Amino acid sequence: MSLLRRLRANARDPHPATVSGFTVGVMFCLCGLYTFFTILLPTPPGFHVGAVSLIGLSAVLGGPVLMALPWARIPTAARLMIAPVAMTLIALHNVAAGSDAFRYGMFFFLVFVWFGLGEPRGTSLRMSPLLVIAYLTPLIMRHASASDLASLSYTLPLYLTVGELLAWRTDRLRQLQERLRRLAEHDSLTGLPNRAAFMAALQDRCAAPGPVAVLFFDLDGFKQINDRLGHAAGDDVLVQVAGALREIARPGLDLPARLAGDEFVMLLPETSATEAQATAGRAVRRLGELRAADGTPVRASAGVAAGQGIAADQLLARADTAMYAAKHRPETAA
Repeated sequence: MSLLRRLRANARDPHPATVSGFTVGVMFCLCGLYTFFTILLPTPPGFHVGAVSLIGLSAVLGGPVLMALPWARIPTAARLMIAPVAMTLIALHNVAAGSDAFRYGMFFFLVFVWFGLGEPRGTSLRMSPLLVIAYLTPLIMRHASASDLASLSYTLPLYLTVGELLAWRTDRLRQLQERLRRLAEHDSLTGLPNRAAFMAALQDRCAAPGPVAVLFFDLDGFKQINDRLGHAAGDDVLVQVAGALREIARPGLDLPARLAGDEFVMLLPETSATEAQATAGRAVRRLGELRAADGTPVRASAGVAAGQGIAADQLLARADTAMYAAKHRPETAA
């Protein structure tokens, strides 16, 4: 994949690790460009144009590389190694850029903004020893005054406050996004994935190589249970059915879902038609063990469709058709 395609893909990837890595890459680029811009401004005593330009070029060239890396597959510890690299570049910049107090602290501030926006809470605290070293080393090399050294006493609390407050706020926003995503993709009664989530998963599986199967379940006599015992009893039956399908499903592989009403489905990746038939039979028998509030047994009809290279809608329609055929042969799967 070309660098430009990787940049575009990472810019759209919602994975937290990718967002963090892409963000710090953008910051590297912007800080490098700003470093070049500062050369055009009035400079303080001791400003070395060549060294500052080299540091800015390193940041500009390194930024796109960081933006393009596959951060979702890279360990967190490796990603956080960017922090000592960034602080080393900032320390070198502060050695070469003279005694401008604003320039001295600005880039450190941006590092902690990255910690807050992209990394877990506590990262700023864990990285504070690196800041102390990177902040004080250029001052000591310059034989700075005691008051200059003491500036760490207010910059460090400021950086930590900003980093941790941003991390707390970002964490809360991620939790809210996760709750909204779950509400959008799951049935509120049974907790199973809903039709939209199931179809998205089915489309992905149908587009991938390998066989895939769909089981389609419909509860027989569910309307009578609802009418006779009330909606609360009907809801209890639906929750029981959802639990039974979770028991049947292979953890981390199969996907049970509630389509609508008393219709349930299960996605079986890497499963042949024979294997799917056997799973449907076990599911029908397990559902037959359930009872409504008055002891009425739960009955279900199951349809099976399996294949490879079939469109998702077509595979689901075949399973639906097979389910209606099974209704004429109780306790079997068609």
